[in-house]
Amino acid sequence: MYQNTDKAGMTPHRQRAAAALLFLFMVIAALMTDHAQAQNDADPRGLGDPNAPIVIIEYSDYECPACASFVRDAKPQLIAEYIETGKVYYLYRDNPLPQHPAGRIAAIYAHCAVRQGQFWPMHRRLFQGYIDGEWGGDPSASERVFRRYGDELGLDSGALQECVRDPTTEQAIAADIEEARNRGLRGTPAYILRWPGGPERGDVLTGAQSFGTWRALLDERLSAQPDPATASPGFGAQASLFIYLALGAAGGLAVLVVGGSILWWLARRDHSSPM
Repeated sequence: MYQNTDKAGMTPHRQRAAAALLFLFMVIAALMTDHAQAQNDADPRGLGDPNAPIVIIEYSDYECPACASFVRDAKPQLIAEYIETGKVYYLYRDNPLPQHPAGRIAAIYAHCAVRQGQFWPMHRRLFQGYIDGEWGGDPSASERVFRRYGDELGLDSGALQECVRDPTTEQAIAADIEEARNRGLRGTPAYILRWPGGPERGDVLTGAQSFGTWRALLDERLSAQPDPATASPGFGAQASLFIYLALGAAGGLAVLVVGGSILWWLARRDHSSPM
């Protein structure tokens, strides 16, 4: 009996087998891609490369004059020379002080902007508004200004207000405050610096330091970093490599088993089919 073949000489059975193998490869590739993306999720309140050699965690208050001074005078240069160049990863955490009730509400609005992917625009708008004297002191009057900021940034006002009134938002602010207390940080702004080989709890810097102070400190820390070409990979990198190798091995074994079974079945079918 005559068997239909395509231009490449493949029977319909072999075409289906090839398609099945291709689909299996695509599934394995998709699983490995999902894993890689899950490992690289960035903190929505972070700036820069999470793998940078130095991490700065700032504990700040939107209604704090010294915090606003840092934002105005030193932070733009810090971003341009260290964060955007991959030398520093910067994380923002809230620590509104009791004497700044409007600052706590400002932190709530910033947290809620996270849910709409607008944390940094809201963060900048809150500080700029404070610097310009648009809010501060009276919590109720300040909140009306914050709602206007949300409108300016194109946020969904209904979703924003629902988040503002959600008790879990206040709990998130309280968790940041508790974290600062556990680190012994009482005033704002305060910063924790971390780098390979540094103190386990980090190095503490307090107050609105000048950019010159930041530059001297960061350059000193960076100069002490090991050469990336000779440094051994950390546990996290080794674990990730192991996971990828394991996934690759499992995927390869699956392809061999399934593919071999399909080819064996096709060989028997072709052999038994009358020509």
